[in-house]
Amino acid sequence: MLIENNIIEYLDVDLRPVGLERVLWISPENNEEVVLVDITDEKSKQFPYFKKFKQLEDDIRAGRARIIETDPDLRLISPEESYLNKYKVSRDINWNVIKDIVIREPEIYVSQLRGPMIEEVKEKNKKSKKEIYKLLKKYWFYGKSKNGLLRNYFNCGAPGKERTYKKKTGPKSSDGNSYFVTEKDKDIFRKAINKYHIDQNMNLTATHQHMCESYYNSGYYRKYGVLVPIIEPDKAPTLRQLRYWYDKEYSYSEKYKNRHGKRKADMEARAFQGNEKERILSVGYLFEIDSTPADIILVSEDRQTNIGTPTLYIVKDVFSRMITGFHASLAPPSTIEQMVAIENAASNKVEFCREYGIEIEEEDWPCENLPQFLNGDRGELKTKWAENLVNIKVDVSNAPSYRGDLKPYIEQHFRITNDKIRELLSKAGAKPGHAKKRGDKDPERSAALTIYEFTQFMILQIIAFNKSALNKEFFVTKEMFEDKVELTPIGVWSWGKEKKLLHQIPRPLLRYNLLPKSNASITKWGIEFSELCYTCETGIKEGWFERGTMNGKGSIVVSYDPRNVSSIFIRLKNGKLERCILTEKFKEYEGLHLEEVKAICKYKKEQLKINEIAEKQHQAELNAFSKELVRKAIKQTKDANNGISLYKRKQDKKATRKSESRSVGSENAWTKNSNLLPEGKNTKNSAVIEFPNKGFSKESNEHSNIHNVFKKNNERRRDRELE
Repeated sequence: MLIENNIIEYLDVDLRPVGLERVLWISPENNEEVVLVDITDEKSKQFPYFKKFKQLEDDIRAGRARIIETDPDLRLISPEESYLNKYKVSRDINWNVIKDIVIREPEIYVSQLRGPMIEEVKEKNKKSKKEIYKLLKKYWFYGKSKNGLLRNYFNCGAPGKERTYKKKTGPKSSDGNSYFVTEKDKDIFRKAINKYHIDQNMNLTATHQHMCESYYNSGYYRKYGVLVPIIEPDKAPTLRQLRYWYDKEYSYSEKYKNRHGKRKADMEARAFQGNEKERILSVGYLFEIDSTPADIILVSEDRQTNIGTPTLYIVKDVFSRMITGFHASLAPPSTIEQMVAIENAASNKVEFCREYGIEIEEEDWPCENLPQFLNGDRGELKTKWAENLVNIKVDVSNAPSYRGDLKPYIEQHFRITNDKIRELLSKAGAKPGHAKKRGDKDPERSAALTIYEFTQFMILQIIAFNKSALNKEFFVTKEMFEDKVELTPIGVWSWGKEKKLLHQIPRPLLRYNLLPKSNASITKWGIEFSELCYTCETGIKEGWFERGTMNGKGSIVVSYDPRNVSSIFIRLKNGKLERCILTEKFKEYEGLHLEEVKAICKYKKEQLKINEIAEKQHQAELNAFSKELVRKAIKQTKDANNGISLYKRKQDKKATRKSESRSVGSENAWTKNSNLLPEGKNTKNSAVIEFPNKGFSKESNEHSNIHNVFKKNNERRRDRELE
């Protein structure tokens, strides 16, 4: 249905727009005629003309024209109040000129009848015909709107277009500088900004100085042994011109990035127009996890040594702001420490708190679940270990480096936690929230809490936070309002967990998937992992260690906790988990950290390597001595047996051996006189009782004669046999 002020767009055969016309008047009787005015070109406004109503309808039905809804001149027809207040006086003056004749429709649209009307207005308002016609065309062009007579300054100044100047504009500079900036100068500006302002982090004043020295010097002179550029200020752009170009060329965020870097610009100079709820469906949809050094100094268990600040991991549900788990550790941030925090988030808190001597009810901390998504940074979660979380139905997303603003809730909670530590533990080693200044109290002197006591404090602090009121920025949904939800983290958690986005898995399966995994070998000594050997009941029953295989395989995947090597976990074919313990040979290593075991093994290898080097030298000494010993022995033996047959050398073997044995034994006997004397005494002047051996010498000589006779008889007998 056509109505007044409809805008008709005409199309060519290719359906491309060729013109716009506005409907000014439709004949009230039978809709026979319609008055249109061309509004395509604002600069050359036309007079209205008549057209058959049916013809216009046919054009629309045939697709040669269409009605569009948006008025292209709405900015002038319906301006802002400030603009209207500024120019409405001139508008009303113009309106008073034509208001009496524009209402005479359709006569005003007929040129023969319009002439006399213009004469009347001319006589009455003392205006020229040209000026009156101009007001009428403007009135019709903008849809017979009184505001169409406003001054149209919206397009003044060619907005968005770069002007081309041939001389310096504006007032003359106070210093008389009339330098005109050209396109070549702008290219130099751009190079100087990149080189000095961005790359070398200089401010604009220093950038301008170096730019003039590099690009606008008129020569050099020597001073202090170097070439110094000559600068003529009237032949170079001024600092004001450089600053004007810089402010015009770069947006605020770009300038902030140039000065402070992209990371800070992304965090501090960006618009906050998003809605964090767009990425959070309900409780359990997204958890955030991160670590920070807690602002407190701890002491050892015997309270005699300060051991520094603990590492604090916190897991937080984004939707409800509930703290679902935490872990305080003396170890530096690592995958293992983060694993413990995730396990704590998915564990029963009543049992956990009881381990630290704190009794709570289930409703005090009802968190023992895993989320659908876990958001961390590119530290611990950017590892192959993060893939294990997929096995427990948790997808991992990492924020870019140095973008703590993309996990704001956990970062904000670190601030809240450290504020509480400074407030409540100020007398027990809490660190100040600012860099230490001269005269400040040293927290090392007041350190008093152990890691056990700090964990107790964190448990109660988290329970108190979960029951506290949410901050004023928390977005309350209509559904929360209807259900009258208690606006605390624990209240929103209890209400939202009914949406079933949270899930649970058994603790053994959770630990199996969270613990790091590695391949281990099955041998006759047991399951070999990290130079240790483990055994298990299933392996013994099924004979793994006799065959050295498990189901035909010589290796198996194990899960281990590097904090204690006492046991490892394996997953059997039926899906069950089994604990493997150290064999008897390695029981000495029970309770040790994996790094301690590695240190022991490293020490063993290093010592063996050192001893192997020494062993080679000792072996070389033995070899050299043996060679010389053999050489001398061979030579002396040859000299002693020159002309003696082997047969003769083998005679009297037993008797000679027996005699040699007696002689060697007598020489080494403990009752030897020299062995009985005190060390250092002279035997010549000592009262020595000699052994009565006179008869022994005679007997020995007789025995020797008998032996000689027996030997000669044997030689004669062998000679006869040989004959």
